[in-house]
Amino acid sequence: MAAEGPARLRVLIVDTRNSGRSAAGERMLRRHLQGHGVSADSIRVTSAGLDAVDGEPMLEAARIEIERHGANAAGFRTRSLSSAIVDAADLIITGTKDEWDVLASRHPHVSRRAFSLSELAFLYDGAVRAAPLAEHAAMLARRRDAARSIPLDFELPPIEHYVEHVSQLGDRIDQAAAWVSSIWAALLPAPTVAEPSADAMRLDAFGVRVAVDFAGADVAPVVAAARRMWSRCLVAGEDDAPVEAALEVTVDRDPAVLAEARARGGLAYDDPSHAIHFLTSSITVRAIERRVGGPVLMHAAGIASPTGEVVGFIAPSGTGKTTLARTLGAHYGYVTDETLAVDSGLGVLAYPKPLSILDRTVGGLKEEWGPESLDLVPVPDAPLRLTRLLLIERDIYADRPVLEELPLLEGLAHLSEQISYLARLPRRLHTLADMVEGVGGLARLRYREARDVIPLMPQLFGRAA
Repeated sequence: MAAEGPARLRVLIVDTRNSGRSAAGERMLRRHLQGHGVSADSIRVTSAGLDAVDGEPMLEAARIEIERHGANAAGFRTRSLSSAIVDAADLIITGTKDEWDVLASRHPHVSRRAFSLSELAFLYDGAVRAAPLAEHAAMLARRRDAARSIPLDFELPPIEHYVEHVSQLGDRIDQAAAWVSSIWAALLPAPTVAEPSADAMRLDAFGVRVAVDFAGADVAPVVAAARRMWSRCLVAGEDDAPVEAALEVTVDRDPAVLAEARARGGLAYDDPSHAIHFLTSSITVRAIERRVGGPVLMHAAGIASPTGEVVGFIAPSGTGKTTLARTLGAHYGYVTDETLAVDSGLGVLAYPKPLSILDRTVGGLKEEWGPESLDLVPVPDAPLRLTRLLLIERDIYADRPVLEELPLLEGLAHLSEQISYLARLPRRLHTLADMVEGVGGLARLRYREARDVIPLMPQLFGRAA
């Protein structure tokens, strides 16, 4: 998956001496990315040490662990951390929380894009949101703000049991590297639009034609599940619209088949569950990339009235949008649970994608369910128009839903964090301000349970209860 131009994501791994954890993390992460067909031109991984001496070799224990996990330890030399190295990174990973503290004290401006490795793996669990890679650091920082408890360091045997300590640390680094590399690989846009086959699954993703081809000896369950889950986005019959984004999904237990598929820039997995899990985000990211600078693309759920009025519910990943969409969508039209596309005239482009509804453990997966399987109400056969925008916030102490109108500037500050490619929008904040003013302003909705919002919907649609 080669990228056009500069790397899509520049990752820096930091520890104290750059001879242990960071060296192992760099080489293991590179190995897993290469295994997904991701080149250094797409995602660049480097490492450095807070107090490193330039040019030293890595620790022998680190070399052993790197090679035990199938990565290449050759040619490594330590590198001291400088401001230039820090500033060049999009995402910074520290070996431990103590090292994060030192990094943040020396370079305070990077605290929102720096995470300990344990913290990063936790924050990514269940948060594979369809956002371009450049937005991931901000996305993870917001999720960190909202989290109640995060494992900031790996639980390991005491250092007195050195061999066991190092072995388990190597395993944890490799597991985290495998998990995040699978996420990043799935969310890289394809460099070109491949010519889809005649029987490719064709979808409409907020006006973008996306074609999905399937391959591999074990792909049949994925094909059946994908067509079921994406039934409301499927383009039926003859379709003359040009395909703007295409991807190939291969499921096969043969490593050679997977390697060949990844070399072509496709998604390739040895089991159907991972293919199903990453397919939704991959489709969404490819569609987003094709609409950069066009409609406003918000990380928001959308629910429509029978006559086409749409309420957008905005929130960071993992804070309730999908639950709200599933609950309200059982009563009103399900527009989307994640990416709400709004054009300059406040028209809404429906995207009734599958919903991810079940958390697993770190490194685990969410279950994907199509709106038909959840019996969600289809969008009305009428033009969709945005009429209300709400920032949502769960509040366990709220006896009833509470609406709070926000000043324009405060609202824009919150809204701008949930826009894909904000910098590429024409007139940037002016475009957002026009949209907010066009729907009568931005409000915050506090509620305890999603079902508590159901009686409020007629009011939100601007109609009598």
